[in-house]
Amino acid sequence: MGKNMRRMLAVVVLALLMGPITGSLFIKSEPAGWESVDEQGLQWTPSGYGFTVPQQAEAAWLSDDTPWWERTALDQNRNSVHDSLESFIGTTGIGLSYGVEVSNHHLAQLDTMNLSVVDVIESVNAVLLGQLNTTLVAELAALDDVVMVEQYGTLVFYGDIQTPAVKARNSTLYPMGAWDLGYTGANVNIAMVDTGVDNEHPGLSEKFVAGYDAVCYTPSDPICILAGGGFRETDGTFDPDDGNQHGTACMGMAAATGVDASGAQTDFYGAAPDADLIDVRIGTDLGAGPFENYVVEQEFYESAMNGLQWIIDNKDTAWEGADEASYGIDIISLSWGITSHEGGGSDGEDMHSRILNEAMEAGVVVSAAAGNDGPDNDGLSGMGSSSLSITVGATDDKNTVDRADDTVASYSSRGERRDNGDGNPLNELKPEVSAPGTNIVQAEGCVTSGGCNNFIGGDAADNGYTGRGSGTSYAAPAVSGILAMMIEANPDLTTAEMKEILKLTAERRGEPSNAAVDPFWNRDFGWGMVDAYEAVKLSIHLAEANLTGTVDVTSQVHISNSSLNESTGLHEIRGLAWGQAGSIASVEFRISDGSWSEATYETVEGGLGALERFEWVIALDPAQLDSGNQSIEIRGLNEQGAPSLPVFTTATGTGLGASDGAGFGVDLVTLSAGLIVLILLGLLVQGARIDEPETLRSLSTGASQRFVSDAVLLGDESVDGEEPKATTKRKKS
Repeated sequence: MGKNMRRMLAVVVLALLMGPITGSLFIKSEPAGWESVDEQGLQWTPSGYGFTVPQQAEAAWLSDDTPWWERTALDQNRNSVHDSLESFIGTTGIGLSYGVEVSNHHLAQLDTMNLSVVDVIESVNAVLLGQLNTTLVAELAALDDVVMVEQYGTLVFYGDIQTPAVKARNSTLYPMGAWDLGYTGANVNIAMVDTGVDNEHPGLSEKFVAGYDAVCYTPSDPICILAGGGFRETDGTFDPDDGNQHGTACMGMAAATGVDASGAQTDFYGAAPDADLIDVRIGTDLGAGPFENYVVEQEFYESAMNGLQWIIDNKDTAWEGADEASYGIDIISLSWGITSHEGGGSDGEDMHSRILNEAMEAGVVVSAAAGNDGPDNDGLSGMGSSSLSITVGATDDKNTVDRADDTVASYSSRGERRDNGDGNPLNELKPEVSAPGTNIVQAEGCVTSGGCNNFIGGDAADNGYTGRGSGTSYAAPAVSGILAMMIEANPDLTTAEMKEILKLTAERRGEPSNAAVDPFWNRDFGWGMVDAYEAVKLSIHLAEANLTGTVDVTSQVHISNSSLNESTGLHEIRGLAWGQAGSIASVEFRISDGSWSEATYETVEGGLGALERFEWVIALDPAQLDSGNQSIEIRGLNEQGAPSLPVFTTATGTGLGASDGAGFGVDLVTLSAGLIVLILLGLLVQGARIDEPETLRSLSTGASQRFVSDAVLLGDESVDGEEPKATTKRKKS
């Protein structure tokens, strides 16, 4: 081997030995256009971003206290009469809304007109008067404190894969479902407001907690007497049967256990199989309406209003025979709507919409079907238009669990809702979420096996799960089941928090339909397809973090991107933030439950308008993070310090500099050592002389091969009892 080659080998060996010292020299330089915001070099910010949060203008509608009757789209000429009544001639259902609580004085005025009051709906300061001739409308509008004469709407029902598709139950495709978090809706009461529920069905047995017949609740009702029903108890002990099938099917989708008549376990679970039933029937013994089976037509409108008022009145009732954990009512599930006589649908200010708002504010969360009028629908119904409740659209799951192939159902009503004139564009964004509603397997009511009703008996104990149905009727109960699991996981959630959790955790679908108001809402899907697993998981987090009841649901913080920037080596998290009812004071983050730090923000000259968004950035050096995936929690704080709902992402740390400050910076000691090594290497290459080993020289001069091979190096041990010999080799001349 030549001398130059031997020298090169020596240099390479030395370089390899010194590699650990010199390796730190080969590092990335600081990323161009970025600045470190801490001494450690963990967090970085793009140039031009800072810690000044862009200020947002206050929304004008926040200070607008105009009462609903002075701005509703249902009375364009402001004469306190629904516009639909202006041109209607003849007899129709009529109700009155008052600007104050209904008093004996108001009832006495009606009595002097020889009018009978069908029902007083206290929650919305209204009375129902039944069928009246429209010649009385002007006189009714002139009564003391009457703010609106309203025409009854017409009630319409929106008539195996679903539960795993919403990620309530796990599946091969989605191995983690909400049930895997330990929650199935136990001790949560769902008020199924429908045609009644045959709770003797094997998949619904032992779920009944309380019930109410919203039609036959007065002993003098001639219609109920003629039907053989007579008076039904109002204390919750009455158990309505289903003469139609609609109510039983809907309850099965919310909470069926999947057990069939043989006792076998099937896959036809509801979303929350351990949830319980409050059976509020607005149908009749002989089926759905408008009560075509009766001698005299009875109004669904009245029974629906009465049933909802009964729920609000009994939201905390200690039911007879129930454990304390099963008291009250937690959820209202509505799979029907009230059609409006107005073009453009309801604006959310009709009686039905207003009473659902009252239920939400009373602490009973509402899941309501959007309707089945398809993409060209003329607005939404009076149930799907409530500003506060959760309106549910339907998807077509193509009979697969895979959510990737889901589309909006052809029949599902689209948003937006009609403008109610309050200046707030947010409450027109309906529906909120969507869920599978197409070709859903149904629990069989007794009407499918020969019939039954409370007058003649019969039940559904021998029935199973056959037949399929489609409609937003079947999407809404799935969401009711998800709400039941959320409540079980965190009983202290407010109704507003539940609604916002569903929106935040939904899987986004479709392009934004009104990006100026919200960057994510879509008129087909709402804020997306419900995700039971993520919704329940976030509910658990709020409970564990003691945040329940403190969240400002109007503060919006969303992640738009979270990924490693290959050119800079930084993990960048970017997102949008804005306030729906005021400014965001800060956006904060923490890593793996550590201390909170602040994001940086884009610079906005002149401030932001109401609902305008600003970008925030969190950029992290992976070398400063512990090795492995690190959870990052991000939240906004409003000006009062209340947090938004948190959002989460992960960043992968290398751990290379987490303990010694390495990363984009250079350790000075290591740098000095590395420079010395390089100098020594240079000297060796340029001028160092490397002598050949003695043995190799011997070989090159023809020395005896035997002599060389016998020149072994002895260790410290003695040989044959002799003392160790010297190991110095003889030097040849």
